[in-house]
Amino acid sequence: MSRRRLQIGMWHAFSEEDMERFGSDAIGGIEICQYRDNESLLYTTKVCREKSLSFGIHSPVFGGQPYRLPRITSIDRKEREEALRRVECEVRIAAEYGADYILFHYPFVPIFPLETKQVFANMPKPDERYEANQIDAAQLKDISLRLFDALCGLQHRYGQRIVLEHDFWGEYEELLTTMFREHPEIGLVVDTSRLDISARAFHNVEPMRWLEAVAPYVYLVHYSNVRYEADRFIHHLPVLPEHDDDDRFGNAYAYLAHLAQRNERFHVTFEHHANLIDRDRLLELYVRTEQLLQTSLKKSDPPK
Repeated sequence: MSRRRLQIGMWHAFSEEDMERFGSDAIGGIEICQYRDNESLLYTTKVCREKSLSFGIHSPVFGGQPYRLPRITSIDRKEREEALRRVECEVRIAAEYGADYILFHYPFVPIFPLETKQVFANMPKPDERYEANQIDAAQLKDISLRLFDALCGLQHRYGQRIVLEHDFWGEYEELLTTMFREHPEIGLVVDTSRLDISARAFHNVEPMRWLEAVAPYVYLVHYSNVRYEADRFIHHLPVLPEHDDDDRFGNAYAYLAHLAQRNERFHVTFEHHANLIDRDRLLELYVRTEQLLQTSLKKSDPPK
């Protein structure tokens, strides 16, 4: 059994100050995104080796332009082809620098179902998403099969682990689950905030049911919570004990506990604004998460 790894985000550049403020002995890795240039990335890999830290990459590797994810499931063939060229370029960079994984979003463009319970004001706008009637099941299946085959090929060619973080999947939950079941070499990233937002916004999204189905394929969890207001949400919040029984907040802790009892291998990235709490509370959060994962492991161990 491999040891779980806890990670913190380190966007734009490696910061010794942030590592001092937000790191601890519990942290075994970082997740990086939008770095300035090759020199900044090279420095980060050097520091990670010296500190015995693992690192993963969240696309896009480099910044310098607006944050933009590859549109790997676009209904426009030319957009998909351009997205896959970019994916290959980033996979090659990740392999060259020794990243543990590189992460892309799937489906992307995100998809909304035809009927909703509530669409929050800060969810993807109409020009940033598809409605379910813009892409049908057969079309998404064909695009997805081609995508996963291409990603498996890139993973083999470059020797680089590729993982996909679920985005909003509209009415195609079963298709998404099937893709990971049939391509277990591509790891799944569960985002606890986006999962909770999906359940609040859309009918037929049952997080525990879905986590049960995809648990064997999860490589990483992006761990943070959400606070809901009248027409919007505040996300990337640290997951605190006082959230557990407060309906204004999401169920991130419960999702992690449910998943940890069904998969003993996945890692956790604290995808939160750590500066919202003081260092003592942050260290308590790390301990609470470690204890949850260890307790879940004991519960899932087979009887001797």
